[in-house]
Amino acid sequence: MAKAKILYIDDEKINLGNFAASFKDEFEVITAVSGNEGLEIFRANHDIAVIVADQRMPGMSGVEMLTGIYKMDPDPIRIILTGYINPQDIILAVNQGHIHQYINKPWNIDQVRSILCQAVDKYQLTRENKRLLKVLAEKNEALQTANKQLLADIELQARLERQNREAEIKMMSQAKMASLGQIATGIAHEINQPLTFIKIALESTARDVENQSLNIPELLEDINESQKQIRRITLIIDHLRTFGRNSSDEQDLVNMPEALDSALILFKQKIKAGGVELRITGADNLPLVYANISKLEQVFTNLIQNSMDALEDVDKGRIEVDFQSQGRQLVTRFIDNGQGMGPEVREKVFEPFFSTKETGRGTGLGLSIIYGIVSELNGTIDCESAPGQGCTFTITLPILSDPHKT
Repeated sequence: MAKAKILYIDDEKINLGNFAASFKDEFEVITAVSGNEGLEIFRANHDIAVIVADQRMPGMSGVEMLTGIYKMDPDPIRIILTGYINPQDIILAVNQGHIHQYINKPWNIDQVRSILCQAVDKYQLTRENKRLLKVLAEKNEALQTANKQLLADIELQARLERQNREAEIKMMSQAKMASLGQIATGIAHEINQPLTFIKIALESTARDVENQSLNIPELLEDINESQKQIRRITLIIDHLRTFGRNSSDEQDLVNMPEALDSALILFKQKIKAGGVELRITGADNLPLVYANISKLEQVFTNLIQNSMDALEDVDKGRIEVDFQSQGRQLVTRFIDNGQGMGPEVREKVFEPFFSTKETGRGTGLGLSIIYGIVSELNGTIDCESAPGQGCTFTITLPILSDPHKT
């Protein structure tokens, strides 16, 4: 380890020689015979730890020289060495030269050695503290830069998530519109039936009024039935409005069979017209799940549509929906006896835009949307199928009696 440098300034060369000889083993001693020479040496050596200067020297006093050194670098330890005790000199040395120690001549070698060792330790401690403060400042600056980058990354991630969310909502809305287009005929039939009844009732009432043969009990019965049919139309229209608009992310405790019933409003006529048998089992006294009912409704809508497509060329088509409570999970099995699929298709069935249907007959988004919705609810969905043996989708959702519990 390199020795600490000591600069000793004295106009008497014998003192310089004695000082250097006394402390050369512990320190690297540099000497100067005047204040000006001491300043020049200090300018050339920025790693001098301690400066010891005689107070009374011709041209420049020790305090004046140490004051000049302090202005250049306040870290080195400054010591005055003098044989004259003058209170004014002491005050001046402390106030202007920022003197660490005042040593009287003639000096004791052991005392001076101890003072020099303490001064070197203080200098090294001061330099180390400054180095650590510099490192800390650099690390703080780097941390601030990293924090700024992190905030920028978080903002970018949030923006991308918003964009992805908007794209997902748009994709789900498009899938809904595609489903509505495919079941439009059934919806028209659902609305046309009650409208036909109301029309016939009004025409009959008009004839009775014209023939003055109005039967009040029959009229009241027709009015009651017409109101029932109007409520039926209103229910279908309201459901179309709800189904067609973008889903929010609001969640609540939901009854799964109710979500299925809402989806079936749009499919009853299509299922009936296709000669498909619908079975619903285990729907009573089920625990609730914490979810968005509109999204669950879309899950069932897409599954129904998928099964109806698979049952197009099947005689005696069948769709079965089975609900079961298993521990802290609600298991829903959606089963059809349609055409089924091979393993190469089954592995890709939840991939976006993957479809085995003819161009224009499907978006390839239905099952991927189902997968995304179920995943958002911390659930799972699996598909079991084989060619000619139908298809079974199993949805497992956690049961939450308290929506504030995770």
